[in-house]
Amino acid sequence: MRIGCVLSGILLAAIVVQAGDREPVPPVTQLCRVDKLISAERFDREASFVRKGQGGTDGWRGGIGEWSILDGAAFAKQEGPSERRPNGHEAVCEYIADLGDLVLTGEFRLGTSPQVGFVCRDTNQPNHHLGRVVITPQAVWIQKMSGIAKETRREELKRISVDIKPDVWHRIVIEVCGNRWLARIDNHVIEATHERFLDRKGRVGMVARGEGAQFRNLALWSAVPMP
Repeated sequence: MRIGCVLSGILLAAIVVQAGDREPVPPVTQLCRVDKLISAERFDREASFVRKGQGGTDGWRGGIGEWSILDGAAFAKQEGPSERRPNGHEAVCEYIADLGDLVLTGEFRLGTSPQVGFVCRDTNQPNHHLGRVVITPQAVWIQKMSGIAKETRREELKRISVDIKPDVWHRIVIEVCGNRWLARIDNHVIEATHERFLDRKGRVGMVARGEGAQFRNLALWSAVPMP
């Protein structure tokens, strides 16, 4: 009887592990069809991040700023002012990729952060900014970007008014397909078009200003145009 109980316990543990490791369900999309899962990360443990100095290209790289795990989610704190960056720099966490069309899903909570964004950079070395969707409590906008560091240039393409509760978790689905960028935050939908979005994406990730934004359950897929 004791052996049977032990075996039952092991089987139950295995089922729980398998359920926890299940691939995320692809979202309903409008512009493109989900193809291959590139990465799925819950951000519920410190090993979720690839730290500075670690080799390889797999994993989410907590780069600029401070990234930690708080209450089962990634917690962002921007970099403070320094001689190199007198105005500081938003916290950045990215996944190294080589993608054309893509779909990115996840959850975020603003907390005390005034602004978060979901971003793409191109495949140049170093990777130049390509585009992003920016989210504040009152507005969401999509911008086309180019350059890097002091040479960064941005152009706002589309903006909508929203009511994003800072203390509530929100769901986001992003599709970048051809020259179109679409983002759905809960029931808010925004879309913009620019030729810059056609360029291949070498880094995909999230950014946050200030301190307090959290992210969890991110999944990144390659995608193909709708037939």
